[in-house]
Amino acid sequence: MVEREDFKVLVKGMKAVYTQTSFIPDKDAFNVWYELLKDIPYEKLSVSIRKHMMSSPYPPTIADIRGVAAQLMHGDGGLSDLGAWGMVRKAIKNSNYHAEEEFASLPETVRIAVGNPANLREWAMMPTETVESVEQSHFLRAYRAAVEEKKEAGKLAPEIRKHYELPGNYGFEKIGTDDNLPPDRADDADCVPMPEHVKKRMVEIRGATCGCNVK
Repeated sequence: MVEREDFKVLVKGMKAVYTQTSFIPDKDAFNVWYELLKDIPYEKLSVSIRKHMMSSPYPPTIADIRGVAAQLMHGDGGLSDLGAWGMVRKAIKNSNYHAEEEFASLPETVRIAVGNPANLREWAMMPTETVESVEQSHFLRAYRAAVEEKKEAGKLAPEIRKHYELPGNYGFEKIGTDDNLPPDRADDADCVPMPEHVKKRMVEIRGATCGCNVK
């Protein structure tokens, strides 16, 4: 979180570059900007502002700054989709009996695209050519969507983002009623039905590879 006095310094820097009188013109505007950017660490916020100042002749919006900061804080760390698949391929080799451990060792965004440990175990039992064609294609699509979702979520302040987060383990803990639960959750009668639009989005993100009976 950036301190108010430190934020004043950043604003002075922006106003020195963008001299329009309409840009953060008064204390009320300053307060709005501070409230919507204060959750970003000072270093990341400073870099985000400087990047915008060096690349655009136009004053930034709050969304501009949060977008750059999200890439700095919540990006995929430069891991390409094929690089992510390479990690999954290694995990698959040891997933006949150690799928849970292999799944836990993967980066967060890769885990989201894989879905759950059961998928690793299932892929380990499939013919290699099927995994390297059909399942790879599904994973790459899911990984790209997961990376984009993470970046978009990172643009929101924590107090806003929490209202959009799904409960449980990437949405697998509570995916429906006791009639359409994943096989390993079939005896859990206390699950809360997931809204249809959320089910649809989860399927889109994971490229229909999660193995859950979500219809």
